[in-house]
Amino acid sequence: MKGLSLVTPIDSKQLEKETLRIYEVCDGCRRCFNLCPSFNTLLDRIDVYEGDVAKLTPADHHQVVDECYYCKLCFNHCPYTPPHHYEIDFPHLMVAWKKRLAAERGVRLRDRLLIMTDLIGRLGSATASITNRLLENRLVRRFLERILGIHRDRRVLHFSGETFPRWFGRRTKTVTADSPVRKVALFSSCLVNFQATDVGKATVQVLEKNGVRVVVPEQRCCGMPSFDIGDTQAIQQAARSNVASLYPLVVDGYDVVVPTVSCSLMLKREYPELHRDEKTKRVAERTFDVCEYLMVMKKTGHLATDFPVNPGRVAYQIPCHLRDQNIGFKSKELMEFAGAQVEVIEQCSGHDGAWSAKTEFFPLSMKIAGKAVRAIEHAQADLVASDCPLAGLQLEQAGASGHAGGKSVLHPIQIVRDAYGLASRE
Repeated sequence: MKGLSLVTPIDSKQLEKETLRIYEVCDGCRRCFNLCPSFNTLLDRIDVYEGDVAKLTPADHHQVVDECYYCKLCFNHCPYTPPHHYEIDFPHLMVAWKKRLAAERGVRLRDRLLIMTDLIGRLGSATASITNRLLENRLVRRFLERILGIHRDRRVLHFSGETFPRWFGRRTKTVTADSPVRKVALFSSCLVNFQATDVGKATVQVLEKNGVRVVVPEQRCCGMPSFDIGDTQAIQQAARSNVASLYPLVVDGYDVVVPTVSCSLMLKREYPELHRDEKTKRVAERTFDVCEYLMVMKKTGHLATDFPVNPGRVAYQIPCHLRDQNIGFKSKELMEFAGAQVEVIEQCSGHDGAWSAKTEFFPLSMKIAGKAVRAIEHAQADLVASDCPLAGLQLEQAGASGHAGGKSVLHPIQIVRDAYGLASRE
């Protein structure tokens, strides 16, 4: 964006001028038509005004912003991103608007609660048996819908009674060699820490199977949920905290490996945009998605090749935040290395954490997921996979499991763990 920064106060008139400039480019290009709800709304409204973007009303602008769930697909689709002289960054434009609207309209209690992922995770795990039952109770869900605006039909991942960090701390380590092949600092994420704990376990199992020493440093939520309300200060605080924890390990020769794609995107791409210091840059340069990292090990000849269990046919939905990292199809390649036949599903799941939980957006999110499920049905697979546990949950709710023998959607690292014949750890 020309003349605008997410980390400094934004002048309203300058934001409006820059928005109209970008909308003009989008109207002329239309490459992102049908990519997401925001672009459908934007281009439809521009057509109503016969191409005059200056006639867009405040309500039009607000709808475009509210429908953006920061999937970032438009950034990869756009031919005019920096260093092109148009300097189009539509996702950051939306965040700038979310920041402005939060100041003008205020932020609902629901929206503030939904981004407090660490707190929700700790409380949910501490009371897992009760909380999980309550979240499946129809009366409780109707109450939450009426009071907070959380849709009664939005499925949620169960909380684990034993968090991933607690499991990691109590287990018997299998790698004790003084000279490991590699050293990894695992940024497990709040989602894996409290809910999708088996993804973290599988990551550790596969890395240690391949002679990697794994540590789990102190960490907090990466800050991605705060984009929903344009709270870039909260993201900067998260970045400072996580970089302070990870940087000493990077200096000591550790790589940062992340099993959740939104978090790896934050560490790789968003943190250096918000903090342009050398420590943040060093951490970003040494951050890898878990499947990306294992394929690096394969390239250097350090990845074990003994896969006694063939995964079969896999319909693999590649999450939007992984596509934005521009690393190719590393998860596909890894599963194929393990013996799987993989068909890539390049359709958004439509989940986006908090966005799809909101009453006003849940139906739209399920409509978006329907495209991916139709592609999965056509694949006729034995398993369905996604690198994002929330995308997996969304796909299951939209019917993906019914096209894979009723099996849950798995993370690729779980499929690789199973292909190695490693038993799931309790």
